[in-house]
This record gives sequence, structure tokens and C-alpha cells, in this order.
Amino acid sequence: MAILGSPQGIFDLSSSDQCVGSYLLKSDVKEILNVNDKDLKDINFKNIDNNEVIDERIIQKYWYSNKIPNATKVGKSSLDELLLISIIKRVFPKILIERQIRVGHYSMDLKLTNLDNKSVFIEFDGPYHFCKSRFGEPKHPFIKKHKVQDKTGTEVINWAYWIQRCSSNVKAIFDDSIKGYGVLWSTEIHFGMFLFDDSAKIIDTITKRFNAVDEEGYGYFYGHNTKGRNNPKHKIIDKILKGKDDINIILPKGFIDKNYWLPNELIETYRDF
Repeated sequence: MAILGSPQGIFDLSSSDQCVGSYLLKSDVKEILNVNDKDLKDINFKNIDNNEVIDERIIQKYWYSNKIPNATKVGKSSLDELLLISIIKRVFPKILIERQIRVGHYSMDLKLTNLDNKSVFIEFDGPYHFCKSRFGEPKHPFIKKHKVQDKTGTEVINWAYWIQRCSSNVKAIFDDSIKGYGVLWSTEIHFGMFLFDDSAKIIDTITKRFNAVDEEGYGYFYGHNTKGRNNPKHKIIDKILKGKDDINIILPKGFIDKNYWLPNELIETYRDF
């Protein structure tokens, strides 16, 4: 099962709230992986809108294969984690960031401790935390959360793949007055594919932790250019409108109000659904 569709949009660390996409700027790759131009000399970057960019999946393959000299060691981290760490460092320059922290038999992706000595764990939840994959069926994403919280007294925040990688969401970790963002632009794993009977509640709980649910719900996740961002329009919208996919693919198990989950383009068409 494919996780991502074709790359779209350019991400920019300097404007992470507004710039959503699959292509990474060369300057950002250097910051994320802690490398220089010489380390990247054997990698072909594309030119899009006069920017040197590369599909994040391609640069991740180079990194995973240890083909980028002097890059941050792979370990158990993903490129997504390193990208987010770069955002965190920009938002909170003096924050303590710890990677792969052991709690009993669990390994937590990140532990953040701010200047007020408040700590949180960040657990990254990719698509296969919610749907069946070659690794089998996932366990409920809150089992680990609750066990680690009970053991340590420290909050575990699930950073799911639909939570935008941006400065506002990083700020929302420590400030519940900040309005965060959710976004979906290239994923092939949709809410209606999640296995859990309480999927709607899971999604809502994770997203509301970042204050990222819009007044009307989740429709703005799908673009195009919502909330002042340059987020690409997700192809699933046109596929559903053309009858190539069923509306249920984006409606999670346990949902109550379909309009809460649908982009505006689909609400009118499926008014009587």
C-alpha cells in the first residue's frame, strides 16, 4: 500500500506555517541534516520557481543509505523528526531536546523540556499507526501514551502525520492559546481507512491538542490555499467528485456529522449522503 502520492508544494523552514509541501529547499536540507554544500555535491536537486529543491522521500533514501557525508546519524529517527527538530530549535532556541528516550520497554521519539522546566514527550504517528500494513495491524495509538504518562507523570503528545510541520504547532505544545494547523496534501492513507472503531475520536483528540480543528471541522486540511497557506489541493477531492473513490474513504469510523469531516467542495455534492 502506497503511503504518499506524487510530491507537491515546497516546504520552507523560514515560513513553515504558510509553506506546505513535499519538496525541501537545499538550504533547509543542510540545516536539517547538519551538512554543507560539499556533503550534498553528489545529489541532484531540481529547480522549481528558481529554488533548488528535492523530494523529501529522495533525500530520506540518501540519508537512510548513509550516502550523505557528515549527516546526522540515522539511528531510529526519521527525516520528519529531524525536520521538526529544526523547527523546534528555531521557535525555542534554548529548549532541551532529547531523542529516543527509554521509558520501560518503550522508546519515545522526543522529550522536550522548556525554560520553565516543563517536559513533554512527542510520539510521531505515521500512517501505519492507524491502518494495516506489512507490519500487521497497529495497536491503539493511545495505549503507549497512557502507559508512559502513568509511569512518568509526563504528558505524551501524539504528533500524527496530518499535524502540520510548522512553528504554530510547535508553539501550541506549550501554549494552548495558540491556533495550530492540520494539513493533508499527498497522503494515500485516509481517515476512512483507519482500523479503530473510535477513529473519529482518536483523530479529534490528537488534533485538538494542537488547537488545529477549524470552526467548521476538518475540511480545510485538503486545500487549496486554506488558512493563508500555500497548501496544495489534495487529489482525493477530485477523485471522489469523479467517482473514482468513495466518499467513505475520508470519513472515519465513529463519525457523527459528515460535514465536520468533508472539504467544502464535497459538502454540497454529498448533502443527502
